[in-house]
Amino acid sequence: MSQENVEVVRLAYAAVSEGNLDTLVEVTAPDAVLDFSRSIGPQKGTYRGREAFGRYIAGIAEAFERFQLSPVDFVVAAGGEIVVRHHVSAKGRASGLEIDRVPDVALVWELRDGKVIKTTMYQPHAEALEAVGLRE
Repeated sequence: MSQENVEVVRLAYAAVSEGNLDTLVEVTAPDAVLDFSRSIGPQKGTYRGREAFGRYIAGIAEAFERFQLSPVDFVVAAGGEIVVRHHVSAKGRASGLEIDRVPDVALVWELRDGKVIKTTMYQPHAEALEAVGLRE
């Protein structure tokens, strides 16, 4: 099941990068949680449910002319959680600022029955590993 779950997470990354809410709805549970409460970015907060995910994606589209998240690596923990570091390539809509890097950030994805039920951001990456009982 872990490889199937990794593929679901890949689809979720693509959906966010493409602003494709339909695909995001397809791969997430109706009551899924996006926990960005640890974020140092402007969209810090906790988003609950598909409608909230839509607001999150709309916020990305508003802030960035171009926004691409590409998974760098996947680590599947013993409990089934998937820890993902990603590459960010983006261009700020108002500022024109270009971002092209792998930040010290990781997302921990939790799935049930092939659907994302929770995604939690950790900064730094080591905290994500610790949260699922792993070390760098």
